[in-house]
Amino acid sequence: MKKYLKSLFLIAVAVCVTACEMDKLKTEGPSPENAEPGYLTIGNIDVNIDTEHAATNSDPNAGTRAVTEAATSYWVFVTEKTTGAVAWQGSYADASRQQISLTPGTYVVSARQTQDGVVTGVGKDTPYYAGTSEDVVITSKKTSTATVTCKLANILTTVELSADLKAVFKNYDSTSDKRLKTNVKVGTDAASNNYDFEASSTHEAPKMYFRDEAGPHSTSGNTMTVVLSGDYYTGDLEDLTNGTPDESKWKAVKMTKTLTNVRAAQWRKISINISHSTTGNVQFEIQVESYVYDEEITVDVVKLYETVQMEEAIPDDIEENAAAPSVSISGQDGLTYTIDDSIYDADIEAWTSYLKLNITPNDGTTVKSLYAVVNSTNSSLMSAIAAFGESAATRAASEVRFDLFPTNVLSDYCSVAADGKTITVKASGMSALYEYAGTHTISVYATDSKDRMKHTDIQVVVNKGGSAPTVVWMMNGKDVIDQQHVLTAENAATYTCKIDITSMGLTKLEVDIVSDVLTNEELQSIGLASHLDLINPVESQIPVLQGLGFLPEGVTSLGGETTVSFDISIFMNTLYNLFNESDGCLFHLTVADAGGETKKTLDIYIQK
Repeated sequence: MKKYLKSLFLIAVAVCVTACEMDKLKTEGPSPENAEPGYLTIGNIDVNIDTEHAATNSDPNAGTRAVTEAATSYWVFVTEKTTGAVAWQGSYADASRQQISLTPGTYVVSARQTQDGVVTGVGKDTPYYAGTSEDVVITSKKTSTATVTCKLANILTTVELSADLKAVFKNYDSTSDKRLKTNVKVGTDAASNNYDFEASSTHEAPKMYFRDEAGPHSTSGNTMTVVLSGDYYTGDLEDLTNGTPDESKWKAVKMTKTLTNVRAAQWRKISINISHSTTGNVQFEIQVESYVYDEEITVDVVKLYETVQMEEAIPDDIEENAAAPSVSISGQDGLTYTIDDSIYDADIEAWTSYLKLNITPNDGTTVKSLYAVVNSTNSSLMSAIAAFGESAATRAASEVRFDLFPTNVLSDYCSVAADGKTITVKASGMSALYEYAGTHTISVYATDSKDRMKHTDIQVVVNKGGSAPTVVWMMNGKDVIDQQHVLTAENAATYTCKIDITSMGLTKLEVDIVSDVLTNEELQSIGLASHLDLINPVESQIPVLQGLGFLPEGVTSLGGETTVSFDISIFMNTLYNLFNESDGCLFHLTVADAGGETKKTLDIYIQK
């Protein structure tokens, strides 16, 4: 790209020089005024320090601009305005001690903090200053003077999180990747232009300076991406106050927002607050001081969970009500039903048990409507459901809504009582489910005669005797584990990687990382190794494996587990940042149980 831009610059210079030569042909002879050079003296090179940029809440009145003379090491350029050619360059110390001889014409003088002009992608307390003078006309035998005022050439950013927001996120050790943090990046180069602001107080918020990727002449400015992530409490907030949180209510979330037209000399002071409402929304408010107007962004908590595939979205606009009909599995406690060989009589080729659901309305109401949404770790079942649902009403591209009462679109597979109080899966339905090994979630939405609705998740675990474990990576209703996945600066921070495994009881779960970049020594520097055993993990690796999502929090082994879901989305961003150039990385999974062994490979390409 640098060579390309340089070529464009040389072409532009050539065109301008040609135009000048054509102009000379039109003149009758040299002008006496141009016969001898003129001179330029450099006046002050001033640095316009906007003390707003250094302001903190402890000094809210700061905001006046202070002018100070530049250091003698600042680098000065004198450029011919028409051609862009550099006529003279040197340090401010050298420039201030001489008269610079120039061919008569129009020039501009620029100055910058360093000779090489390299601005760090992002750095703490690293402001960079640069500036350009007004046009300076040099005439023969005369001396002109130019002064330059340098201004902030990068983008100051601070992030402050309100106490209310921090109160609903779980606290982790400062080394954990699950801790509450706000990642900010400018432009597309996430490797060098991003920074994690931790859950700090107002006075601890560091002042980070981001490079102006778009440049001073951009018409659209930069795009700044803000990603807030952590474990958010979805239960009753009084549980947190009382110190009795339900551990199952912590959900890993990511809130993403992009800010446009971000420019140099701006202070993007981002204050993030959270407010709760009965509609289940979170107000994610960004206040930007200095040159940009305040902005409020509303993020729906439900959609927030959809981003990381942790929660199902409520399919209708009806708010769920605890008094709505309850759903249970007939003849057993809990909401998990297992289909395997033990409930099938091969001699008579018949099922000896059937899945039956009881729907119980409250307060003397009746069942008004029932429908179901099915999700599964088995991609083949999801494909079959998608094909079946082409003629059915859908609420999302990857989810099909099956009406069960008063109209039953699954009448070939299940029967529903006339009052809607029971749903019984027929023999054809049991056989159809048995074809697909894995864990299937049937979300039953029940509405009563008072229009109160809620959903209940029924887990159906299908274990087929002699079958090896299933390993899938579901994305938008499809298994994408066999596809190559490309991590870029734009998607690495939000890329979702969730591996679902179904087995008869895991006896082996190993991960082998193959990469020219991530050698075993490199992996050991972050607490990992090229070979990971999740059944018998190395003790020193357990905290890292838990932090990156390979092991659930508090779990030290996956041995014997029948259903495993490990979310390593956080590791995707970590993986991207470990690479300095484009390259691939393979993750070989070996999964085994009593029924056999399954091998899968995650093919991740890091594009820089």
